Amino acid sequence: MKSNRTFLSDHNEQQSGFEVAQRRTEALWPGIASDLGFPAAGAKFRRMQVNRKREGQCCVLRVSLLDGREFVLRADFSESYLGQYQVNLKRHQIAAETLKRTAGASVPQVLWHDSQRKFMLMELAPGETAFQALNLAGFGLGNRSQLLTRIGAAIAALHCCSTAEEQDFWPKRQLEKVSRIASSVRGGELTILKPKRFLGLCAYLHRAGRRARGVRFQPGFVHGDLHFRNILISEELVSFVDFSSQRFPIAEHDIANLWLANGLDHLAASSRYAGFGGVSKADWDAFEAGYGRQLTREPLFQFCFALRLWESWIRYSASGLAEGDKGQRQRELLVQVLNQFLEQEPD
Repeated sequence: MKSNRTFLSDHNEQQSGFEVAQRRTEALWPGIASDLGFPAAGAKFRRMQVNRKREGQCCVLRVSLLDGREFVLRADFSESYLGQYQVNLKRHQIAAETLKRTAGASVPQVLWHDSQRKFMLMELAPGETAFQALNLAGFGLGNRSQLLTRIGAAIAALHCCSTAEEQDFWPKRQLEKVSRIASSVRGGELTILKPKRFLGLCAYLHRAGRRARGVRFQPGFVHGDLHFRNILISEELVSFVDFSSQRFPIAEHDIANLWLANGLDHLAASSRYAGFGGVSKADWDAFEAGYGRQLTREPLFQFCFALRLWESWIRYSASGLAEGDKGQRQRELLVQVLNQFLEQEPD
């Protein structure tokens, strides 16, 4: 157990780190303003949320000018993964340009970026995160079904930003990885929460993979890290931010990630109301109405959703997130979703 002195030291180092990152980010503003013909003087900066583990290296600021205009200034001072960052930036720019012609869906325009470093200035997307909006709807401050229908329609538009010829789905690479992990668990080389149930999920994935094998699908544009905190929603727009090139690049996995990336916080409060994968039937109905497909009936989506649950199970086992009361609840939900997969599995 850490002493109070150690906790204070860690806190002070973290605070010092993000303060330095913020000062360095603010220092970029005069040069950016000059490049864009904006007034440099009088700008006000407000720090926006970033991953706490990266606060010493990455800073995101809301920039407010005296004339009322507002922007987002993002600076990542780490020197690694520049190529990946540039791929993510290009993905953002493609979506922003394409969705300019789409009502109800948007990606904020990139106004300035550094070609050699991970610095960018973009428009401020209006509204609050979809995560916040859905939580407020749970207290009667909004219509959850309407929100999810709008989000589904906007994601459908995002996924149409580019397309390729139809392909047959072959899950060989994914299932080989599932087999390797399962072998490590059986051999005691990898510690996993509830290992017998996890191995049951591995077996389910092989069966789901066989059902999805050979299914024709339309490759398209994906966000790469789609979840309800990377979606901003206002009265008129659903906006997407923080694109990534790291994940399984098909739309069905994008949507599976949407529901599972924030832990299992978006599952139905009661199993009585649960639909596929533990998400409420009403939520699926609203989302699918907007997206325009009955995804939960499609073998490829069922496989992708189960694969994303499998990834979450591994992450919880390795990260220490399973500790405490919240961790106990998450462990119970992992098993609950697996049980629902098994109950709903086709003969």
